[in-house]
This record gives sequence, C-alpha cells and structure tokens, in this order.
Amino acid sequence: MDNARWKVVDPLGNEIRLGEKNFRYHIIGSHDSKDAKVRAEIEPQAKFAVTRPRFIISDIQSPGRVKYLSLTKIKDDTKVYIRTISVVVDTNGEIVTWFARRTINDILEEGDVIYDAEYNDLPL
Repeated sequence: MDNARWKVVDPLGNEIRLGEKNFRYHIIGSHDSKDAKVRAEIEPQAKFAVTRPRFIISDIQSPGRVKYLSLTKIKDDTKVYIRTISVVVDTNGEIVTWFARRTINDILEEGDVIYDAEYNDLPL
C-alpha cells in the first residue's frame, strides 16, 4: 500500500483511501494531458462522491469492486457540463480510478444497488 493522498469514510462507515502512487501513475499518469487535467480538476468531486454518493453499486465489469456515483461539473473553456462521476473502489477500500461521462451506462440486476441516498437518507 502506498501513502494515502486522502482518506474518507463513506455513508456505510467504510474507510476509503486514495493512494498517492495510484493517483499519480494511474488516475492521472496513464491518460493524455487533456484527460489527466480534467481528472485532476475533479479530484475534490471524486472525494465528495465517496462521502456523499447518490448511489453505491456493484461494478459489473469487476466483481468485488463497487462504484460510487454522483454528479459533477466539468468546465471547458466557456461552457460548464454536468456529468456523472464514477469512483471505482476495490474490496480493500482503495480507490482504483474515477471518471466523468455524459451518461450512466451501468446495467444493474436486483441487489446491485448497495446504497441509494434518496432512500437511505430519509428520516425515520
């Protein structure tokens, strides 16, 4: 495990961490300069998505991993776009990656939604 860039607790009480090496060499480093710049700029939103997600779902592409889903703003010159942000977290609580995209393309089966803020945050 590398040094933590930051650690937070998700709504389910799990500690989630972002490793410094993973941030530098995978989340930022393995992408072209424009994509890397956007990924770096949305780091605060990725952190927020883990602490206050709209959904936490099973990652159908990587069993055992989960995705924290939220919305974020992406600035591009004079425009601002609303995008879905997905933060992928491994079973050990390590953030694997994050990305913003135009649509939510996740296909779910019954039981794949682990947390839904609309229902979990309602007062009893």
